[in-house]
Amino acid sequence: MSAIHNRAVGRAFAIAVVVSWLVPASAAAQTAVTYDDVAPLLNAHCAGCHRLGGLGPFSLTTYEEARPRAGRMVEMVAARRMPPWQPVRGYGASALEGEPRLTNDDIETLRRWTAAGAPAGSANATAPPSFRADWPLGEPDLIVSMPEPYTVEAGNGLEYRNFALPVDIPAPRWVRAVDVRPEAGAQASIQRAQMTLDDAGNGRRLQEEEDAPGFPGLAPDLGRFPPGDFLVWAGGRRTPPPGEDLAWQLHPGTDLLLQLGLRAREQPVEVRLSVGLYFADGPPARRGVGIVLDAPALDIPAGEPAHAVEDRYIVPVPVDVAGVYAYLHRLGRAVEVTAETPDGNSLGLLRIDDWQFDWQDGYRYVEPVRLPAGTLLVARFNFDNSGTNPHNPASPPVRVRYNPDDTTPRAEVFLLALPATADDEAALVQNLLRKQARNDLLGLQAMLRVDPNDYRSHTDLAARYLSLNQLALARQHLETALSLAPDHATAQYNLGSLLVAEGDTAGAIEAFRETVALRPEYAAAHNNLGALLAATGSTTDAIVYYRLALRFGSRDASARYNLANALLATGEPEEAITHFREALTLSPDDADVHTNLARALVSTGDLAGGATHYRRALDLNPRIPLALVGLAWLRAAAPDPALRASAEALSLAQQAVALVGDHPEVLDTLGAAYAAVGRFEDALSTARRAAEAARGTPFEWLVPAIEERIRHYLTFRPYRMPVAEP
Repeated sequence: MSAIHNRAVGRAFAIAVVVSWLVPASAAAQTAVTYDDVAPLLNAHCAGCHRLGGLGPFSLTTYEEARPRAGRMVEMVAARRMPPWQPVRGYGASALEGEPRLTNDDIETLRRWTAAGAPAGSANATAPPSFRADWPLGEPDLIVSMPEPYTVEAGNGLEYRNFALPVDIPAPRWVRAVDVRPEAGAQASIQRAQMTLDDAGNGRRLQEEEDAPGFPGLAPDLGRFPPGDFLVWAGGRRTPPPGEDLAWQLHPGTDLLLQLGLRAREQPVEVRLSVGLYFADGPPARRGVGIVLDAPALDIPAGEPAHAVEDRYIVPVPVDVAGVYAYLHRLGRAVEVTAETPDGNSLGLLRIDDWQFDWQDGYRYVEPVRLPAGTLLVARFNFDNSGTNPHNPASPPVRVRYNPDDTTPRAEVFLLALPATADDEAALVQNLLRKQARNDLLGLQAMLRVDPNDYRSHTDLAARYLSLNQLALARQHLETALSLAPDHATAQYNLGSLLVAEGDTAGAIEAFRETVALRPEYAAAHNNLGALLAATGSTTDAIVYYRLALRFGSRDASARYNLANALLATGEPEEAITHFREALTLSPDDADVHTNLARALVSTGDLAGGATHYRRALDLNPRIPLALVGLAWLRAAAPDPALRASAEALSLAQQAVALVGDHPEVLDTLGAAYAAVGRFEDALSTARRAAEAARGTPFEWLVPAIEERIRHYLTFRPYRMPVAEP
């Protein structure tokens, strides 16, 4: 009896538990989910694209629009295909900004609404969201627009179109944020946008060859991302602005190269877009550096469904990683980026398991990921070159090898890194240059394995070897290139550079002359030819070639600087000053330009202007002897007391002697500085050393002036420069 009783009690208890659990489910089923519950989810996560004039193929801003698509919506969000978001959620060491927040509960709400027949609910459902037509970040400091619209013809599919947008700024500016704004109706076709900087006018030349605005293709190598940043917008999502602390510099004459992924619709769509630039007051405290991980020597067998490649890089300095951008091209299927710290920790930076080329995007971390020096970065890429890949452009599949065009796959990851100090930044940049040179070599060698008679690859490979000071290998590939294509101007130019490195000035001059004969508009060759002629004493001829360099490359700061120096040497300081100032608009932080502008200003009697630019040069580089001596002289001997500072003069002159040694001009300046502080015995002995060092040398012309200053010091008088005549 007791056993039976106990058994019956157990059953009754079990039934009671089941019933108590079923009660809330039954109550929930009786509380129908209506459009009142669904509308806020659609407005928050879908309507940005799925609205009238938006990127989505249909609108979801009203009940009438959403109801017939309820089942399809549930299918897409349950598969996590919508909202579009490629990275694996929760994988990274830091969350990614802008990640869609459609939770499991949200998906369940949509599922229950669909299962209930998608009821309308009350008449007070959430109103459709309004979409601002102005600039969400506020009015830009400068707006650069497409001059005319481009028409996306009716049809299916996605095309890529590039537009070169000139930027009219008189001097370099620091850019803290960039935004894009399509005109009304254009958003319906813009699936993604990417902006790079084009310093050479490549995009402008290509679009001049087209009848319609812009030019087609992916154009992977025509532009570059700003230093330490990437500018990508996808699926109507805007990348958060980097802010004042990540500003990058934009120089005059640079074009914005805007690449748009344009989705065709049932009707033609006119696309016109503006770019808004937001300027910072000055440089950021920390400058971003782009760390690129790539696998250039790709060779993917036909039919291979999972071809894996990777790139590794050990970070030489501590950095904070603020964002990540991946680019795999059409055969790409997956990418994963990890960081292995020296203490053995493994951090995820990005993982995409189902790569979709047309939805590629850039991502920023909510909190930057801190990586210590010595961290190993690993980027793993996977490609599908099988017949089952719906994105494979070849049917049947063919072997795919690296080639620098827009039809073969690439494997690249861009990490936005913030070094802690300026020294760390410089060390990282130099280290990355060596890494890039190595990867360039691998890619070019792969191309030559495909076509040993590719003279362009031989030419480029020679340039890479030259940059690594591998002169014998550079000569080998240049000789091959010129044997294959004797009239290839770039090969002749690189031959000139090689001959300079080998010390053959006469041969280099002839090579550069041949270069400009083959391509008269080759600005860099004119500049180099001018520099070699100036070095051999043919300054007048050098000026001719510098002017030609500027005629064909007006944005070349080095040609302006070289021309200014040549004009200064031939007694034309006023024109020299003009060109020095123009060089500074292109390269404002060039200490050498500030130094020689100061020399030119002093030669015209503008001592205050000279002091200003000498000071700026030394702020940029405190180890420039010409600037140290020039400013020390003004601080010791300027006729205007406001420009003199005797203690500073002595310190600067002593630094110059420590760098240069017993040079006559440096010792003469040190003597004047000693006299300025009242140390006349030291002034006398130093001036006599200066006169002795000058005798019998090209500086003997200084001796009479030094002896005149010695007479001042003998009577305990400091030397003062004569007052310029009005």
